[in-house]
Order: sequence, then structure tokens, then C-alpha cells
Amino acid sequence: MRPPFIEQNVVWLYSDDLDTHAAFYRDVLGLKQVLDQGVCRIFQVSPTGFLGVCNKEGRPRGTKGMMFTFLVEDVEEMYQYLLARGVAFDGPPNMLGGRTIYSAFFKDPIGYWLEIQEFNDPRWPYPEGRGPRRG
Repeated sequence: MRPPFIEQNVVWLYSDDLDTHAAFYRDVLGLKQVLDQGVCRIFQVSPTGFLGVCNKEGRPRGTKGMMFTFLVEDVEEMYQYLLARGVAFDGPPNMLGGRTIYSAFFKDPIGYWLEIQEFNDPRWPYPEGRGPRRG
């Protein structure tokens, strides 16, 4: 028996300062806010992927052990775009993972690690019409 198809996903990040956190994803990263639930705001990252930021009772505390990766077609282009918007990176884009990953790291205002990445492994299920850029 095949498992049911999962159509979409939401990753949740928790915050003590929802307005600042949401403004970063909306105004700096340029993500479209698709829903405001009061204590949570949800942003569209890709056609089927979403990121939610929340400040609600009983939520997990801290940012350790969590990183959100944005898979992009061109890390250099996104790196320049985010630099121009004031994002402070941990360093310039770098080739990692036996040359299968090209990425750069930064943090959001709450302290969550974020990554922009080109995943250059030919085994990866790329969007239609696309494959590895670097190698």
C-alpha cells in the first residue's frame, strides 16, 4: 500500500517578538505572507512550502538544533539580493559536502540559522527542467 501524497508543508519557528520576526521574512527576505492567525503568521516559500512564525503559549523555547534551508536556483544572485537588504552572512557562499552543496549561512533576528543553498547532487529531485548548476 502506498502512503497518501503529502501536498504541502509548513515549518514553524517560534518567537518572543512576532512583529520583528515576521517583518524580517516579509520585508527583508521578500516572502509573501499568506495568512495572519494573530499569534502565527504564515509565509509562502515555494509553490508547496510554507514557513510559519508564532508567539503562542506553551511553545518550545530557544533556537538550538533548528536550521531552515532555502533551496535556490542561484546562490550568488540570492546572496547579493540579501546583502543589499542588510542581511549579515556568516561568510560568503562556499562549496561544501564534497562539492554537492553551494551555500551561505545567516541568522534571522531571533537567532535561527538560515541557509541559502544550491543542492548540486544529480540524485536530487530537482524541479522540472532543472538540474545541478555547479559540480
